Amino acid sequence: MKLTQKQEEIVERLGYSSPESFLNYYPYRYDHLETKPFDKWQEKDKVVFSAELVSDFKTFRFGKNQSVTNFSVIHEGNIIKCSLFNRPFLKQAHYTDGLVVVGTVGKSGTISVQTVTNKPLETVVGINPIYGLKAGIKNFEILRLITKILKETEINNILPSVYQQRYRLLDRHTAVKEVHQPTSPQSLKDALRTLKYEEFLKYHLNYALNHEAMRQGHANELRDISEFSLPFTLNNDQIAAIEDIRNEIASPSNMFRMLQGDVGSGKTIVAFLSALSLKRGQAVLMVPTETLAIQHFNNFKKLFPNELVYLFTQDSEDKDQALEDIADGKARFVIGTHALFQKSVHYKDLRLAIVDEQHRFGVEQRQSLYDKGNNTDVLMLSATPIPRTLASSLFFDMKVSTLKSHPKNRTGSQTFVIEENSIRSIVNDMKAYLKTKGQIYIVCPAIDVAHRYGIKTVESIVENIAPVFKDQTMAAIHGGMSSNDKRLIMSEFESGKIDILVCTTVIEVGVDVHNANMMIIYNAELFGLATLHQLRGRVGRGVVQGTTYLLSGAMEDEITQERLNAMLEYDSGFDLAMIDLRLRGFGDLLGSRQSGMPQFILGDIINDEAILKTAKVDAQEIMADRNNPDYQPIIEHANVKT
Repeated sequence: MKLTQKQEEIVERLGYSSPESFLNYYPYRYDHLETKPFDKWQEKDKVVFSAELVSDFKTFRFGKNQSVTNFSVIHEGNIIKCSLFNRPFLKQAHYTDGLVVVGTVGKSGTISVQTVTNKPLETVVGINPIYGLKAGIKNFEILRLITKILKETEINNILPSVYQQRYRLLDRHTAVKEVHQPTSPQSLKDALRTLKYEEFLKYHLNYALNHEAMRQGHANELRDISEFSLPFTLNNDQIAAIEDIRNEIASPSNMFRMLQGDVGSGKTIVAFLSALSLKRGQAVLMVPTETLAIQHFNNFKKLFPNELVYLFTQDSEDKDQALEDIADGKARFVIGTHALFQKSVHYKDLRLAIVDEQHRFGVEQRQSLYDKGNNTDVLMLSATPIPRTLASSLFFDMKVSTLKSHPKNRTGSQTFVIEENSIRSIVNDMKAYLKTKGQIYIVCPAIDVAHRYGIKTVESIVENIAPVFKDQTMAAIHGGMSSNDKRLIMSEFESGKIDILVCTTVIEVGVDVHNANMMIIYNAELFGLATLHQLRGRVGRGVVQGTTYLLSGAMEDEITQERLNAMLEYDSGFDLAMIDLRLRGFGDLLGSRQSGMPQFILGDIINDEAILKTAKVDAQEIMADRNNPDYQPIIEHANVKT
């Protein structure tokens, strides 16, 4: 297929390897444009109409490279004033024979114009696909490119005929064409249903095929963990989770379980006791940051001083000795980061792999760790909970343990929304709190260079507020620093030598400083609710109640209002996760599109959960009869390592 140079650039810039694969670049929304009589127009309606020009184009420039073009048209005998922003190049001569206007009705009946064209009205009305764009790429260029690819590409069916007939699904070519070039609302609905089902079915089959080898495990001998004396009492949820995990570790089938719980629900101690349950073999606990690895390592040594534990990160001391001890089995429990699955690391007998904050690791990364052992039991920890029924629909054979209770000695955090991106209204509260010898976290969304106006950075905040808090010790910590620098600063903060810690979300998980009970978060609207909930979980971890201030200058946005107000109303990570799912979509559940959870192009796990469940049942049916010739095309498409 021969594309123009510009079309080849579009395919490449939008992340696709071939014209055929670019057909998976679906519209992110559709404009449904239908004509309606003038007397039915209401404020905020999006309208499309044909008209005649009755005035000249008058363009006014303002600001930096800003402009507005005003003109009047006549439609159904009514004179209508129109304004079009930032299109100063429009030539009036192109519209002398009439024009079609697409825009939004204003308060006085004026039109804020989105598009003006000299094409016939019938070519503008209908369902118009809108694609996500990058600088220098126009929507019409993508439409033209998609049309060309569709004409020259053969799209074969991959769905088994039995399911296509059972659910009255479209053939694949028709479905793809209708998604890009819909002919009616019903045909678009049918096309989306077909492609969502295909996407979910491929996901479930891929999951089943890639995890099949993990199902054959080995029974482990268990150690009696009642010998360990803890300085606190486990709650019922923790006891039940540990019992389920121990039973699975001891069974001949592989364990594949997620332990999910809200911030501060006590997942870590369950992980520790699970690792200590092994009578023989090795266990590892992999975490996303060195800061968290060090903290878990230190906590483990405090709780279990007589148990041997190793810390293994990229910057670990005595790395060669640690590698040797891991290889000969002396290191029976290792806490570390991504370094745990590097090629140089060889385990003598890895029996249990525990992954904390599992969404922060890609599927291949997690699999690389599991493959270090032989039929390794797997326990994944997540503080971003999803309902058990949804988890069951989403994961092919994973079991879920949920910790709903919180340790009794934690007071939690009260939350306030400040409707400006500034601390000026809370400076006195901060100073009063600091006088009690308490410590403060200040969280920023960027380190040094903000790519958008109004984004607060760690460096700018340190510079700007230092004069205000000149009697306090201030330091910064972020992911761009060396491991040694981060370790030194966290150590000084934990020991009370630093009063104010300005940081990024590097402190989102695991940091546990009981004397730091105030948190200020700049640009709170930029963070997912799960991330905000994780952050505020860093304060109020002891007997003093925490206080979290969410700063935002974007409260005029309705979704921002609803999301941040939810932080005031809800104290449950489950509730907040579902709200973010509804408002921002699954990909933003964790604050950003994390690599560890499935990413669907069209499917929505909330709105399309019925299709997701159906596809899972059908995938199980296919796996039970995988040699059926009708199933081979979908198996071949699905059997790709993710």
